[in-house]
Amino acid sequence: MTELGNRLKEAREAKGLTLDDLQDITKIQKRYLKGIEEGNYDSIPGKFYVRAFIKQYGEAVGLDPESLFDEYKHEIPSVYEEQIAEPLSRSGTRKPDEGVSKFLEMLPRIIITLVIIGIIVLAWFFIQKAVSNNDAKTAVNDKQNNEAIEYAESGTPPKNEKTEKADEESTKKETEQKNDKRQEKKEPEKTQNIAVVATQGNKTTYKLTNADKFQLNLKVINGGKSWVGIENANNQQLLNATITEVAPQTLDLTNETEIRIKTGYAPALEIYVNDQKLDIPTTANVQNIIIQYEKTGE
Repeated sequence: MTELGNRLKEAREAKGLTLDDLQDITKIQKRYLKGIEEGNYDSIPGKFYVRAFIKQYGEAVGLDPESLFDEYKHEIPSVYEEQIAEPLSRSGTRKPDEGVSKFLEMLPRIIITLVIIGIIVLAWFFIQKAVSNNDAKTAVNDKQNNEAIEYAESGTPPKNEKTEKADEESTKKETEQKNDKRQEKKEPEKTQNIAVVATQGNKTTYKLTNADKFQLNLKVINGGKSWVGIENANNQQLLNATITEVAPQTLDLTNETEIRIKTGYAPALEIYVNDQKLDIPTTANVQNIIIQYEKTGE
């Protein structure tokens, strides 16, 4: 066993994890994890996978992968990238192409022509804009004059967008006041309930009732880290990730009737159901949690 393998094994055992637990957390085959602990890197296909597996192993047991690579670099195989140098072309003097020479001679004229065209286009744009503004002002003045004439003839101020909107707001306000008077009592607010219904070893079953939604928030204590896997009642995987302080997780599970949660390091994990913190046991690092959701009205 190498020094690195011994360090990783001690960290795994300190967290109370077996190789089978670590296999579930990292999704790395058990024989590769065992090969890393024993320093048998030949059993792993490729040097790149050796470093990738060591990184995942270290994160799962709470060790910094970069520190491991630096401290045990004499044990970990290095990945080298082959760089193929392109042959240098033979240098030689060439006479400038005649077509290029002619183009360079005409370049100043082309640039001047483009500048003149650009000035003409800008001038046309500003002239059109000024004409449009004058037309708009004229139309507004004509409308105001017509409204003034109608008011003078009929004695009733003409309606416009402002007056119509004011009438709508006044009618809406009166309707709301009538509705407020009719509603003497407010409906009582619903209070969700989540309670433990069964406990067996490191397996705990909860039931969520009187809730219109089922939202799950996963966080960790400052500086902590915990792998979490979640499946629904149909064994469909909903989450397989390591929760860190900078990478919390939020899931909307309103359409699910039951979910199963497996934690990698429960003491560092915090679970919130609709912003209500769930009291999860911490007697063992690995915890299996089942939440049954009974929708309102069912």
